[in-house]
Amino acid sequence: MQREGNVGNVKPIVCEFCNGDSVIFDNISFEYVCSSCGCVSKQDPNNDSSGNYRNNSGYTDRTRTGMPESLAVHNKGLSTLIGIGDTDARGKALEPSQKNSMQRLRTWNNRAQLNDSVSRNLEKALKLLNNFGDKLYLSQAVIEGAAYIYRKAAIKKLAKGRSTLGLVGAALYAACRETETPKTITDIANACNITTKDIMSHYKLILKELSLQMPVLHGPDYVTLICNRLQMSEKTKREALRIFSMAQKSRISIGKNPRALAGSIIYLASQNCNEFLRQVEICQVAEISTVSLRKRCKEIKTKMEM
Repeated sequence: MQREGNVGNVKPIVCEFCNGDSVIFDNISFEYVCSSCGCVSKQDPNNDSSGNYRNNSGYTDRTRTGMPESLAVHNKGLSTLIGIGDTDARGKALEPSQKNSMQRLRTWNNRAQLNDSVSRNLEKALKLLNNFGDKLYLSQAVIEGAAYIYRKAAIKKLAKGRSTLGLVGAALYAACRETETPKTITDIANACNITTKDIMSHYKLILKELSLQMPVLHGPDYVTLICNRLQMSEKTKREALRIFSMAQKSRISIGKNPRALAGSIIYLASQNCNEFLRQVEICQVAEISTVSLRKRCKEIKTKMEM
């Protein structure tokens, strides 16, 4: 900041609002600002504001834009937010009357943004959605997809009279299915601290009312998912995929539970690669019973002569 005053024969700049002569020049925004009333008098015509980068990180980040639009924020990140600081632009503490005025402005600003039940529900739900997405280590694309699904459900008034947690969990599960993100309904239920039954009931409601078409997970997807959860070696994973391909050619996979088939093939592949795993460990991850695992293993060994 530079103060403009009487320098030689240069005429001082007078504020157009309060007629004061305490006008300062902002070197960053290239504007004349009155230090008494805060009025911006004019922009300096001799300076190009192309170097005026609007990002708070300063000149290291050359972007001129602020926060991007996001469906995961209830107002999409477009509305104005009033900060909670009690100081003015120069860092000077506000007077008590000014503090009260700013607090009232913040209150009315929040009320104006959340002026109906749909907006209030969206704010609560999207905060939960972002928290659960962080817990599950989901990408921003999946969170945005879940927010889009929840917004569609809120517009159709599906959230009215129903559990917000259940609907958020269902939206997350639907987004994971759409993007083929390897997350089971149990993972989401544990993150949301609700039952899988609650999520499934809301998930069926979303599919029906929003007419969503979910991609079907195939056997190789389950093989990769279970191997990753068991932290198995790449050699065992490739062996399991090879056996699964042979099982498909032998038509063993027709009419079988893909999780049970994938779990049994992983068990056989681990034995072939000397990476022995207990049946119980595989069954817990695949969410199947040990009886189903043994039946599928016996059938594969018999028909494929392993």
